Amino acid sequence: MDIKVGEYVRTKTKIGQIISIKNGNKRWKYIVKFKNRITHLDRYSIIKHSFNIIDLIEVGDILELKEGNSICYLGLRKNQITVNYPDLIESIKNKDCELLSILTHEQYEQNCYKIEN
Repeated sequence: MDIKVGEYVRTKTKIGQIISIKNGNKRWKYIVKFKNRITHLDRYSIIKHSFNIIDLIEVGDILELKEGNSICYLGLRKNQITVNYPDLIESIKNKDCELLSILTHEQYEQNCYKIEN
């Protein structure tokens, strides 16, 4: 796993960006910025990495998107007929809409309030 400074990384619960790499105690340590917090990770904590944050999006993540003057939040539990993640990602790549933020599906599950019927 060849991870470089500036890449985005996805852990089990969050997405952050590598700001520094240290080699200490025969184990690579990655210094990662998550929102306003900086932390150290080992390579086993990183599930995916890429210079393009779009590559880290998974089905179930909540995306904040801007199209024209409108902002919307979209999260799908699975690819659906009317909207699916490959189409969304293609729209972001084509600049039809702008990706503003990502809330991982793990963060959502940990923090949401479930309405019981």
